[in-house]
Amino acid sequence: MAKYCYYMDMSKINTIVVSGGTHGNELTGVRLVSKWQNNPECYNNLCPSAKVDLVLANPEAVRLNRRYVDHDLNRAFSKVCLETSEDSKLYEFRRAKELNALYGSFCGKKNVDPKVDLLLDIHNTGSNMGMCLILSDRDPFAMRASATLAQEFNNVRIYLQPEERSQSPYFGTIARADICIEIGPQHHGTLNALIFEDSEKLVKRCLELVEEWNRGELQKRSPIKVDVYTQYQDIGYPKPQGFFGTTAISAMIHPDLYGMDFCRLEDGDNLFRTFDGKDIQYHGKSPVYPIFISEPAYYEKDIAMSLTTKTEELW
Repeated sequence: MAKYCYYMDMSKINTIVVSGGTHGNELTGVRLVSKWQNNPECYNNLCPSAKVDLVLANPEAVRLNRRYVDHDLNRAFSKVCLETSEDSKLYEFRRAKELNALYGSFCGKKNVDPKVDLLLDIHNTGSNMGMCLILSDRDPFAMRASATLAQEFNNVRIYLQPEERSQSPYFGTIARADICIEIGPQHHGTLNALIFEDSEKLVKRCLELVEEWNRGELQKRSPIKVDVYTQYQDIGYPKPQGFFGTTAISAMIHPDLYGMDFCRLEDGDNLFRTFDGKDIQYHGKSPVYPIFISEPAYYEKDIAMSLTTKTEELW
């Protein structure tokens, strides 16, 4: 039985930010924002009822074609990071404050009367995630739009990563609502023409859906049945006994699991394989659905994958 999550919300979306380059080497968003900045006709007629801003979130990392300069920008937007009075020597903490001043709260405090109603943040992943829409909460527009996109586009999945917005470190959470668009597999620092074109179509359609929402049309459509993958827990790589660093791992993603994002994982299924060929099984809540499997940028965070649970819901 699908969960019924139909919301009737008529609040208009007046301000939208489309962001790329929150991670400087995730080039789909970088090039999409750059293209639209130089060719505003690509987007400016899609949602005439709202003001649309474009931003390269981390321009210095973009210049260097690196994920970040000093610190992951997409981990710098928590209330503590933004409201500290001390000037940081780290570039990304300073940049986070600049972005919050532009798009966040009028009073400087996180999520108190934010200036932006919707933030679309475009990312790439090296994992086989397809076109993944990450929602930080159950915002009515984000849910309805994501369900529509999942119905209209192939290989779109919905990942719910519930966050207490004031404490969340992610860029999108400075706005009233956000959708993080995570697309892969794509090697960091590279481009893929098909992924770029699909991403542009997806973002354009999202702007059109905002216009339909502002006209009151999207809310009146029948709910859509969707699979919702909800964050359960992260899993780190096995380490040698007594070693707690993030590089000396003792096993790799198992061949049965590699590239199988959103597959069903049961208790007892193969999870890792050691360098001498021994298999390590998964033991825990079952079934779960791994995502971000072997994401290259997550090695430094000691995340081998994130486990999710799956529900069928009406959005």
